[in-house]
Amino acid sequence: MPTENVRAALAAVESGNVDAGFVYKTDANISSKVRVAFTVAVQEGPPIRYPVALNEGGKRQKRAAKFLTYLQSANARKTFERGGFIVKF
Repeated sequence: MPTENVRAALAAVESGNVDAGFVYKTDANISSKVRVAFTVAVQEGPPIRYPVALNEGGKRQKRAAKFLTYLQSANARKTFERGGFIVKF
């Protein structure tokens, strides 16, 4: 059953509308209603990227730039890794 996005696939599995689904490990980890049955090795799957960009001319340019700097920090890396993300930057 195709779904619109990964969270919808997770909801379909949680509700029992489907027997299984492909979701990100980080999404599966937040659910107490699903069990991870199979994990695709990082090197075997496609790269998953979350790009970030600053909006030129935005009202909060300095705050946005500061946030972008934070996202590239060791503290942010630790937070992402605790959430199950593999950080490469």
